[in-house]
Amino acid sequence: MARELEALKNQRGDEGVLKSTPSSMTDEPFRSPEQPSNISFRPVFDESGLDLENFQLGAFVIDKSMVVDSFKLFASLFYPHFPIFESSVTIGSIHQASPFLFWTIIAIVMSHATRSIHDDLWSLMKEPYVATLKSEILKAPIPLDTIQAISYLIMWPLPSIRQIQDPTWLYCGVAVNAALYMGIHSPKPARSLRGIGVKPGSMQARSNTWLGCFLSSASLSIFLGLSPLIDSTTDLNTIEKFVREPSVQREFAYQVMVHHTLAKFTNILANDTNGPINHSLVELIDGELDALQTRFPTDWTPRTEFNVLVAKLQLYTMTIVRTQSDPASHDVLLKLGFSAALRIVYLSKESLPYVSDEHNDLNPAWLQRSLPKNYFRSLILAAIFLLRYFALNSRATAQERELARNHVIIVHAYFKEGATNDTRDERLRAAALLEHLGQQQAVDIENAKLRIDNRLGASLLFDAISESAELRNKSGEARETIPDIVSHPQKNSFDTATNGIQLSVGLENKMVEEYEPLDFSLPQDIWGDSLWDMFDFGIAPSQQ
Repeated sequence: MARELEALKNQRGDEGVLKSTPSSMTDEPFRSPEQPSNISFRPVFDESGLDLENFQLGAFVIDKSMVVDSFKLFASLFYPHFPIFESSVTIGSIHQASPFLFWTIIAIVMSHATRSIHDDLWSLMKEPYVATLKSEILKAPIPLDTIQAISYLIMWPLPSIRQIQDPTWLYCGVAVNAALYMGIHSPKPARSLRGIGVKPGSMQARSNTWLGCFLSSASLSIFLGLSPLIDSTTDLNTIEKFVREPSVQREFAYQVMVHHTLAKFTNILANDTNGPINHSLVELIDGELDALQTRFPTDWTPRTEFNVLVAKLQLYTMTIVRTQSDPASHDVLLKLGFSAALRIVYLSKESLPYVSDEHNDLNPAWLQRSLPKNYFRSLILAAIFLLRYFALNSRATAQERELARNHVIIVHAYFKEGATNDTRDERLRAAALLEHLGQQQAVDIENAKLRIDNRLGASLLFDAISESAELRNKSGEARETIPDIVSHPQKNSFDTATNGIQLSVGLENKMVEEYEPLDFSLPQDIWGDSLWDMFDFGIAPSQQ
C-alpha cells in the first residue's frame, strides 16, 4: 500500500495540484460530444417484421400492441441508462435473432411496473420467463445477445421476496466469464472460430457489451463491499480505450469511468482491513473523480452528478468505518460525506429518470422504477449515513441533525411514492427500514462501534440490518432457517389514526411533530420476515 500511495503522490504537480492517473490512453485525444455524429443513442424500435398478432412464452401470451408499447417504454425510460446494444435494430429483428433478449426486455418493463397493468401481466409472465432464464444461462457457450440480456438483469433485477434470494451477484459471474470466453474484453478484431463456438458480433457490439459487463458488476460489487470482478490494469486500460469511441453514449461513458476510478483503488483500500486508510490516498482518489470532468467532458446531467457523488460517498464511508488515527481528517470526511449525502437525496427527488413526451401519461412518482437498481441502493446508503452520523449522533450540531432528519423523511416519502401495490415491494421494505432505525435515541457515535468494518462502505448497511433486527428483539446474527411468511388476510394496513407509525428521527425519544405526519399503508407483519429479510444480504438459509 505504501508503494501505491507513493506512486499516487508523484502525480501531483509542482504546486501540489492533483493530476489524473496516467495510463496508456491519456495521450489519445478525447472525441468531444459536441463533434457532429450520426449516431443515435435512443432506439426507435421500428415495428417492421412483427408479423404475429400474439407472442407466446410458455403459457404466457401477449398481444402485439403490448409488445410494441413495452419496447417503446424500454427505449425511452430504460435503454438510455444502459445503451449496450445497437440502437438501429427493429423489434422484429430482435424477436427473430435474439428471442431471449426480446423476452428479457419485456420482462424488465413488466416487472418494474411503469403502468398499472404491468403488475398483473408480470404475475402471469414470471414463471415461464424465469424457467427460460435458467435454461439460457446454462447453455454453453453463451452468445453475445444473452450476455447483454443478463447484464440488463443485473442493472434491473427481477423482484424477489427476500434479498437473499436475489441471484444478481451470480449473474455478474456468468456475464463476465461468458464475455471473457468470447474474448470481447480484447480490443483486437474477433473471428468466428469453430473452436470458440459463438459468433463474434460487431466490434461496436462487443465493446459496448464489455463496458456493460464492467459497469453492472462493478456497481454491485462496491455496494456489497467486494472487489470488482474486472480490475486488472490490462482490462481497465481496455475499458478506457472502449469508452473513448464515439459510438459510446457520453453519459454512459462517464458513469463507466467513475466506476473505473473506484476499481483502480478498491483493492488498495480493502488491503489490511484491520488498519486505517491513509487520508492522503482518499484525497488523491477524490481528485481523480473530479478530474474526470476535464478528461471526459460531457453534459453535466443530474445522473452524471449523482454517480460521482455516490462514488465519493462510498469512498468517504469506506474510510470512516475503519479505525481512525487522525480525528481531524475523520471529521473532514464526515462533513464531505454529509454534503454528498444531502445532494444525493435532493437529486433523487428531482429529475434522475429519463422522461419522454411520448409517455407523458405515466405516473411521475412511478418513473423511479425505471432507474437502475444502483440508484435505489445508493439512496439507501445515503439515508443510513445521514441517520447514523448526524440525525442520531449526539455530537452533531442541531442544524446538522435537522438537515439529516429532513432528508431521511424525504427519502422515506420518495420510496413510498414509487412503491407498487405489492406489500413485498422493495421500496416499502426500504421505507420500513428507515422507520425502525429512525426510532432510536441519540448516541455518542464514537462509542457505538460497527459490528463489521471489513466490507468497505457496505459495512454501514450490514450494521443497519443487524441493528434493525436487534431493535425488533431478534438476533442480529445469521439464522440457520427462515420461517414461512405468515399471511394476515383479515387486515393488510395500519390505521394511521390509531396504530399508525410516524417516522421518528428525534433525538429525545419523541416524534418529529414539526413535520407533516406520514401516512403508512403497510402490512400487519411490517416487522416480520416478509419485509425485513429483503435487507439480510449476508444470510444464507439452509433450506428454501
